Amino acid sequence: MIKKRSLNVAISIVALVWLVSCKQAEVIETPAYRIQLLDSLLNAAVENGEIPGAVAYINRGGEEVYHKAFGYRNLELKEEMRRDDIFRMASMTKALTVVSVMQLYERGLLFLDDDVSKYIPAFKNPRILQEIHEDSSFSAVSSSRGITIRQLLTHTSGIGYGFQDDKYNSLVIKHNVSEGFEDDDRTSMENIQRLAELPLLFTPGKKYTYGMSYDVLGVVIEVVSGMRFDRYVKHYILDPLEMTDSYFIVPVDERHRLVHIYQPSESGLIPTSYPDTAYPVLDHRRFFSGGGDLQSTAEDYGKFVQMVLNKGVYKQKRILGERFIEMMLMKQTMLESWNAEQGFAAWVTTEKGAARGPMSEGSFGFGGFWDTYSWADPKGDFVAVLLLQMYPANREWIHYKFKNITYGLIEDL
Repeated sequence: MIKKRSLNVAISIVALVWLVSCKQAEVIETPAYRIQLLDSLLNAAVENGEIPGAVAYINRGGEEVYHKAFGYRNLELKEEMRRDDIFRMASMTKALTVVSVMQLYERGLLFLDDDVSKYIPAFKNPRILQEIHEDSSFSAVSSSRGITIRQLLTHTSGIGYGFQDDKYNSLVIKHNVSEGFEDDDRTSMENIQRLAELPLLFTPGKKYTYGMSYDVLGVVIEVVSGMRFDRYVKHYILDPLEMTDSYFIVPVDERHRLVHIYQPSESGLIPTSYPDTAYPVLDHRRFFSGGGDLQSTAEDYGKFVQMVLNKGVYKQKRILGERFIEMMLMKQTMLESWNAEQGFAAWVTTEKGAARGPMSEGSFGFGGFWDTYSWADPKGDFVAVLLLQMYPANREWIHYKFKNITYGLIEDL
């Protein structure tokens, strides 16, 4: 009898231990635990001086599951970051430029294989760079072909960015070409006509190089639509998507929400040494870069990415046809790809890329110069946005850490 009672007690203890261990496992797998991990990641990054502040946003299936602010929008004044603070989105503007071009294509107002000289005659008979001389003059030969809209969309036009190459930058400076973030009163057309005077880096379609192609597209949009680029985007994208906190020039009464930019240094975070940061508040501007001039919030930009994930629809409003969104996210060049294929403004994760993880096949993302990033995963049905304001970018792989924890959160919801 005593042995039987002892056996029952032993069984009860084993059952209790098993139950406790199961409950501990349940705790580890709950969304609350993952949210604590996200909070800890970003709070620690602020406390350790790795980043000045951040806003993070996650939406799954159209429902917000995470939206928090961390740190400061102004370190010197200790102004705390808020969820609706405004960030310079830089190259994340390019995704809106793609949608604008595809809207015009959908309406039959342009074709993707049109020569850009049809809309901007200065690009007729382009030349290919041979050599840049010490006095910043150059030698070039005639190109065997012109530049198409599709090549602009895929950065295979031969047009580069000066900040990526000192010699090429000498041509950009000599011809007074703005690469965005401008502070004078030039128009977009004036700027692009100056760009058209420069030689191409290679024959269009032969290679990939990240450059000012999307600034050219911004002018194409102006020519075809008859609207200034920023006004077109507001009317056909920002307003329908209810992106009410997104601007090309931030209104005076909202400028206190514009986040300051910092850079890492040996002594900690200091204001960025990059000179051209005032462009969001310059009322006299007439040049609006199709490659980088949007200011937005985490939630607002999440709406845009959600629309792309929804294949062109947001809250029952059709922004762009489904087939045209599919084209945007399909392989668009014959150039070799590995972990991701090149669509329009987006690199889309391949099966090989998915194996390297954690993004699923078909996931796509958009990033910006000032350390901003967003992506969407069709398999997980979610959108994530993490916005910082740093240049040079943070050194601590914050975006990658955020991404990994986000996938754990999504899986546990």
